[in-house]
Amino acid sequence: MFYSESILLKKGPLAKVWLAAHWERKLSKANFLQANIETSVGAILGNDRPPMALRLSGQLLLGVVRIYSRKTRYLLEDCNEAIVKIKMTFQPGSVNLTDEQIVSNDAITLKDTITEFDILLPERTFETQLLSFLLLY
Repeated sequence: MFYSESILLKKGPLAKVWLAAHWERKLSKANFLQANIETSVGAILGNDRPPMALRLSGQLLLGVVRIYSRKTRYLLEDCNEAIVKIKMTFQPGSVNLTDEQIVSNDAITLKDTITEFDILLPERTFETQLLSFLLLY
């Protein structure tokens, strides 16, 4: 036998990878999202284990590819859902106001007024802004 039997145990490091390669429908979305691709590939290619048969390593790598494919599919679905929600939120719509709700611009806009206090203040330069910032902190 060209592999350690502990690899393919139900709780072994490559159990989910084996299921993804052979019985993909047995795994749930949570199983796919919890699978760590980096550790799975490390377990397959690791030097600390006895050599595996080429067929077995190929099947396990197929499982890794299927897990990666599912993860990317779920990410794409989440991104598309987020884009749709953002577009729906910022979608322009027509607002119909009654005549009583419409106000003139003068009623909601402040006029530009300069007071004596504004004239007496010195102009703010970069140095004065920097000094006031440093004094605050």
